[in-house]
Amino acid sequence: MVKNYGGKQTMKVNINNIWPEYELIDCGNFRKLERFGDIILIRPEITSDSNQIIPESEWYTMAHAEFIEKTKNSGEWKFFQNVPDKWFINYNSSQINIVAELSLTNSKHIGVFPEQVLNWKFIENQFKGSSEMEILNLFGYTGLTSVAAAAYAKTVTHIDSIKKVVDWTRRNADNSGLTNIRCIVEDAQKFVLREIKRNNKYDGIILDPPAIGVGAKNEKWMFDEMIDDLLKNVAIILKSNSFIIMNLYSHSINDKYIHRLLLTYFPKHKFDFCEKVFGQSSSGNVIDHGYFVRLIKQ
Repeated sequence: MVKNYGGKQTMKVNINNIWPEYELIDCGNFRKLERFGDIILIRPEITSDSNQIIPESEWYTMAHAEFIEKTKNSGEWKFFQNVPDKWFINYNSSQINIVAELSLTNSKHIGVFPEQVLNWKFIENQFKGSSEMEILNLFGYTGLTSVAAAAYAKTVTHIDSIKKVVDWTRRNADNSGLTNIRCIVEDAQKFVLREIKRNNKYDGIILDPPAIGVGAKNEKWMFDEMIDDLLKNVAIILKSNSFIIMNLYSHSINDKYIHRLLLTYFPKHKFDFCEKVFGQSSSGNVIDHGYFVRLIKQ
């Protein structure tokens, strides 16, 4: 746990030790071999620049399918074994019970960022029992972190600019037995500006901003150009006692950059955690999950 920020902070984590349904089996040569429940996939991974440990032939013996990139944002799946149109994996703890629907899409993404389990554990450890919190999740993707937060909240407002993944969030919420997630297809920046005008405030805000994105009406999101304005506005809609969970993946950022952002826009919040996290495979090599930030003001 990091109480204040100074210098470079990093950690390695084997997610399989936290979430048995997921395993990073091996990685290398800009790919990763992962297990999601009973399904094993090969996907591109730009941060995996070392050599793989398990021989190539064994990768293909284990794998059900491999994603072959055609462009930066699209490609196709090559199948070696049958993969269902959709399958489910579960995450269960004392109060969080997630049923996650997964499927192969025309991008390399399948409905889950497994490293988010670290945020679910933080939510579970920080907020014991039930709560009347109002939580906002921006860039929420398929809503698994919204589902985790909903176990401790009165309402979670889930925002994503892509209708398909918001519909996916609704299914994940229904399958997990939750009715307190408000799903909205919207550009994150525009939603926050409207909340300022409505004087709505939140006990906690979760952000997972991509490096580059497209809004609900073709609005462009560019992390380097827009993150300052977003965080300035996010600070306005936080209650006096509140928390922030943020993941940052942009390759242009570094420790000093993040330090500046946090001290500029959230100077009264305390650092609970601010580290670059590496996912460790069962074989021993690693991939880069980006920076995890957690701030608390009580």
